[in-house]
This record gives sequence, C-alpha cells and structure tokens, in this order.
Amino acid sequence: MAVLALSGCASKGFDSPVFGAVFGLSGAPVTPHTIGKIPEPEAHAGDRLIGRAANNPGLCIFENAGGRRFRAACP
Repeated sequence: MAVLALSGCASKGFDSPVFGAVFGLSGAPVTPHTIGKIPEPEAHAGDRLIGRAANNPGLCIFENAGGRRFRAACP
C-alpha cells in the first residue's frame, strides 16, 4: 500500500517538487511562485444567477456552464 501511495508523488521520479515538500527532503527541486493578483471574477453571458451573496452586499452568486459557483458584482 505504501508503494502505491509513493507512486503518486513520484510520477516524474524523485526530482518532483511535490516529493520534496511532502517528505521534507533537503536539496529537492523548488518551483518558484509567481507574484501577482488574481483577477476579480466577472459574470459572462451564459452564467446563471443564483441569488445575492448574504455576507457581501453588492455581490451575487453565479454558476457557470461547468457548474462552478462564484461571487461577482450584481447586474
């Protein structure tokens, strides 16, 4: 069972950043993060309005074609 669990972490070999992070290996490769800002979600044509966001005045809950729900400015 343990070999099966390790196979998911080592799909690219032992040089995966995930393997080093999970097992705390020193000298494991590091993938740098990117600095930036996530864009504010916007409702597009085809998104379905579910209702108003209870704790966020001025925002509504929408659902896109893929079934993912998100908060965006009310129309």
